[in-house]
Amino acid sequence: MQELFTIENILVFVLCYVIGSIPTAYIIVKLKTNKDVTREGSGNVGTLNSFQVTKSKSVGIAVLLIDLLKGAIPVYVIMHTFGYEYLTVMLGACAVILGHNYPVWLKFKGGRGLAPGAGLFLIINYYIVIGWCIVWLAVFIFKKSVLIANTAATFSLPVLVILINFLDFAELNQSVKGYGTLYFIVYSILITLIILSRHTEVFKGKVKKIN
Repeated sequence: MQELFTIENILVFVLCYVIGSIPTAYIIVKLKTNKDVTREGSGNVGTLNSFQVTKSKSVGIAVLLIDLLKGAIPVYVIMHTFGYEYLTVMLGACAVILGHNYPVWLKFKGGRGLAPGAGLFLIINYYIVIGWCIVWLAVFIFKKSVLIANTAATFSLPVLVILINFLDFAELNQSVKGYGTLYFIVYSILITLIILSRHTEVFKGKVKKIN
């Protein structure tokens, strides 16, 4: 069993939180329009609201790509450059999402965690992203709501992780030191909860009031 509270794990967690908390949408929208994205539209510091506030596809695409990289690069470096154990990798992944959703720079008012989440899962196991997209598209076609589709697809993450363990071709990165199915499932649940914590409008039935 790997130790949780090591200096290495704490440093990785803090660094990944700081990287995740870089408010991409806030910075880009501010530079483009001088507007505060936290006070415009839904107030969400993410791709959709940045596009809706600026009416600029280039802004939306820029925010999306940077937030994807914000999740992918730290996890790639932890996993493949430094070769840390799987527990450390998943702690870093959780910290990135936590930082994105609750950035200290914006009084803990951030995004919803989907873009950096997709970025980090592209590195950890891209089959999860494929499954997530399939669930998202199916729900969106039926419900015509981005937030409801986001929520349903996020709920499916732990299920996708469990299903992947029954498919030999889809279970990637088993060679990472300390890899374990239990770690993967537990941290996918933690990431799911962090993302869902920024989708409370769905549970309160206020989806229609959001732009």
